[in-house]
Amino acid sequence: MMNNLSSIFCMPWSPVCRAPFCRWFVLFFLFIPLDAAWACKCSEHPPISKEQFTVYDVIFEGKVDSVSVCKEGFSTAYFTLSSLFKGESFPQNEVRFDCTSDCQMSFSKGEEWIVYAQYFKYGKLELNFCSRSRKKIVAGDDYFEALNRMSYSDEQAFLVKTLGTKKVLGKKNETMPERVLIQPTDYWKLWCLLISLVCMYVIFYLVKKMP
Repeated sequence: MMNNLSSIFCMPWSPVCRAPFCRWFVLFFLFIPLDAAWACKCSEHPPISKEQFTVYDVIFEGKVDSVSVCKEGFSTAYFTLSSLFKGESFPQNEVRFDCTSDCQMSFSKGEEWIVYAQYFKYGKLELNFCSRSRKKIVAGDDYFEALNRMSYSDEQAFLVKTLGTKKVLGKKNETMPERVLIQPTDYWKLWCLLISLVCMYVIFYLVKKMP
């Protein structure tokens, strides 16, 4: 029994390991790339179409202003928008993304992106690795082109042609209604005092008349 167990968990060069299956089994797990076993898996993007845009709540093009630290599995990228294709947005918007799992993403200040985002709660956007979101590659091979089946400029042109560009909202502090504390004038203060005194007198009179 012990010999059988040792032949299973042996090293391929060990004299105890006699079974050919054992050697191949161990060699397989020694040389298989770990990232191949745990890499993020996404389904292939179909050719871009208007129907695909219904999956996303907000689609825009923008430049990364800053990125927050990774906390509890998520980070936030802060964008300044250059074009808004779908949904509503302020000139600056923030998008949450995964920063720890096998499907983590990364952003750097100054990068330009076409972002396909969804709301995960009211007013809060997030994007994921498997979305159509793509970075503008300035130099080198554009690996997003193989995933999205078109170049960055072609996808940008398709969005403009299919969805058009929308007007972004004003600045957040400009859209909030102005709150003014209205103080009563001395005239109204006097009237309020007189009315209060009359009410108190009437109540006192009625209570006193009760048997």
